[in-house]
Amino acid sequence: MNSFHHFTFYFMTDTFYDQGTGVRFDVHFEPDFANIQDEYAAQKTKFEEAIQLINRMENGEIVNHTAVKAESEDRQVDHYNLRLKEEKVPGKSLQHTIELWNQCLAFARDIESGKIKPDKAEKYDTVIFNGIGGSYLGPQMLIIAKYGIDYNIMAKLPVKIYFTSNTDPDLFHQVTSNIRLESSIMVHLSKSGTTAETAGNMHTWMQLCEAKGLNVGQHSAAVTIKDSKLDKIAHERHFVGNWHMEVDTGGRTSVCSAIGMVPCAFAHLDFEQFIRGMSTMDELTRRPNFNENPAAIIATIINRHTALKGFKNMIVLCYSDFLKEYAHYLQQLYMESLGKNYTVDGTECHVGQTVFGGVGTGEQHAFMQQVQKGVGDNFVKIIHFEKRTTDYYNEAAGSMGRQLLAFVEGTEKALIQNKRPFIDLSFPERNEFNFGMMIALEERIVTFLGSFLGINAYDQPGVQDGKLAASNVNKLSKEIAKLLETASVKGTAADILKALKIEGEHYEAEQILNDIYNNHAVPNAYPALVNLKVQREFCPKAKQFVFTFNH
Repeated sequence: MNSFHHFTFYFMTDTFYDQGTGVRFDVHFEPDFANIQDEYAAQKTKFEEAIQLINRMENGEIVNHTAVKAESEDRQVDHYNLRLKEEKVPGKSLQHTIELWNQCLAFARDIESGKIKPDKAEKYDTVIFNGIGGSYLGPQMLIIAKYGIDYNIMAKLPVKIYFTSNTDPDLFHQVTSNIRLESSIMVHLSKSGTTAETAGNMHTWMQLCEAKGLNVGQHSAAVTIKDSKLDKIAHERHFVGNWHMEVDTGGRTSVCSAIGMVPCAFAHLDFEQFIRGMSTMDELTRRPNFNENPAAIIATIINRHTALKGFKNMIVLCYSDFLKEYAHYLQQLYMESLGKNYTVDGTECHVGQTVFGGVGTGEQHAFMQQVQKGVGDNFVKIIHFEKRTTDYYNEAAGSMGRQLLAFVEGTEKALIQNKRPFIDLSFPERNEFNFGMMIALEERIVTFLGSFLGINAYDQPGVQDGKLAASNVNKLSKEIAKLLETASVKGTAADILKALKIEGEHYEAEQILNDIYNNHAVPNAYPALVNLKVQREFCPKAKQFVFTFNH
């Protein structure tokens, strides 16, 4: 008992509970101070500034702005408006969102019933969602949260659901070779239609359909912004379905838009309850009283702890196998939002919030040894549901559910004993309403943290940097392949670049040449180089390869 009190005294502890929703969290942090209320008071000004930012955002002001022009999108941020009961911005509200949801729902049911059907099959039986980043992370996470990882088997859905996100030819082949194209639809999820991964998958899908003599439009649908490149393609090719999202809705927050609606409709998830859950949490996190605002409390403690101890990794442990992808979803939400090198006024900074995680108790047998006993570079967020729908006898604990509870509490007590900070966050039960509350809470925590750090949490210039670099590699790859179509060449990457009169790019060129060496005979990889004879020899002294290409 004495040791327990000792550890409790060491930690700053606070509990939040909302009677109306059943949301509860306990925070256990060790930022070297005793009175949590004093700490809240010390950050009152920052809290008030964050509340003002939220008001500006929800009133439709331009908040996606950074003084560094190259990294500023200069537009609204509207994901909160999409679930506001009050219509502060014309055309954006909870009611408008529900109306669009009902349209998506009607379309999905018409597909399932055969009211809408393709020319060369009795009914559609498969839908593939093609997106990248938030365009697939959110919808896939929700479906798994509802049914588990084997949703196509467990949910017994009328239409099978698949996701394709990367430009991974092996996975794309696995999906498309195990379905009937004549009874399938690929839904392209992209604001612009120019994102390389999504656009590439879309064009490959169209080629497959055309090769089978199918009407491309009957087997394609889209979620995009009005008048985008994808929107124009959808009209030109007469896509069977086309829904619009707002340009001001960020990809990592787009699950509350048509990006989330269409997959939810086919997966038979209650999106209306999901969006109402988000709206309810938005109300809680809009509260101007600090002690009644759950997002403000959590963000303030994280921010204060960061100021005293430095940035720490957030380890997300979800004690439900159904939340298998939730940590992955939070990884994008936090790291893409908060990983910035400029404040909104243009001052150079390097801030962020690294997120790792997985499912408890599995991770207790994986990385929790280091979290408990190793370097103290982290804090833990434990997430679980209070109610369960079933249970089984367990000799050690009495039941399987009680055993899981013991592992949650055991992990927390061990964290206390090892002086590791953590947050225990619980929701009443596993359903769509609570999924909405869970995500909306994390979104608002990110908003508060962004305000506290003085950054724009709604752009992603680092992602754009990667996209531009990838385009340059594509250009170089085509130039090298073009050279090798007719010329027999021997030399290093530097030699081949010299032949092309290109300076630098040695590493990228060698990677491209290695790819040609390994994959030139793979169908469709390098069509003009299929018969090329390629040799490769590594020179240890020079630490590079010498390639020989002969026709």
